[in-house]
Amino acid sequence: MWRSYVELLRPKFIIPSLISGLVASIIANYHYDRACISFSLLTVLLIIALVTAAGLVINQCYDYELDVSSSRNDLPLVRGEVERKTAAFIGYGLFVLALLLAFMISKGALFLTAVASLLAIAYSAPPLRFKARPFFDSFVNGITYGPLSMSLVFASLGFPIKEALVYSLPFLIGLSAGHMLLAVPTIEEDKCFGVVASAAYLGRERAIKLGMGLYALMSCMVVIYCLSGLFPLESLTFLPLMAYIEFQFWRWLGGAEKKEVFRKMEVAFLLMALVFLLPFVHGV
Repeated sequence: MWRSYVELLRPKFIIPSLISGLVASIIANYHYDRACISFSLLTVLLIIALVTAAGLVINQCYDYELDVSSSRNDLPLVRGEVERKTAAFIGYGLFVLALLLAFMISKGALFLTAVASLLAIAYSAPPLRFKARPFFDSFVNGITYGPLSMSLVFASLGFPIKEALVYSLPFLIGLSAGHMLLAVPTIEEDKCFGVVASAAYLGRERAIKLGMGLYALMSCMVVIYCLSGLFPLESLTFLPLMAYIEFQFWRWLGGAEKKEVFRKMEVAFLLMALVFLLPFVHGV
């Protein structure tokens, strides 16, 4: 039975959410001559994990009928192993725990955690239900794991939040684009169940083209940040890998098999993140 509750939290999605917090700590450590590994930072990473897990649980509660209709037997609620009321109690309980931990850090951290929690709820819950609203779905995802996560890390370390907002803008663009593009393969399924999010609204071709454009915009912003000194100049070595990723999107647009394209892009994204972040660490 305990495995069902672990599955309810969907840990495979929680772990990637921590990357934004780790990236924020690396950027903060690059700009400020103070150690970033602290109890507050570890607490913030736990808060990010809790808010992410809570949002995933609440999403399953509100998507229960859709998940049953689409035979999502990988979910414990659909299999009947966890009741919806119990899942809702767990989800909202995790939000409360995250808020209590944020209160221990600072008022700023508490405010940011409250905003992130409200967005996580509004993403799935009516009347807002951002996940079914074109462009809002991707933007909310981008702002939660971009500016909010980075600001939360900066607040926990006592650094200016306004600077975190500046540093996080390219990540906001990239995360929003990634969220939209990941929904492209399920466009037809989403339309069948009335979930008209960004990808379903735009259609396959326009969604891929917009995603490519957003990644190009993100790249231009990073170039400006590197040339202006906000990011290390050496981080510009990410550009060839970004060009390779855009080429794979073009191949996908032209009819290349999604599985092959995504496999190549996953490797390219990991390498790109590595070559982008290494100069931050080296420069500390």
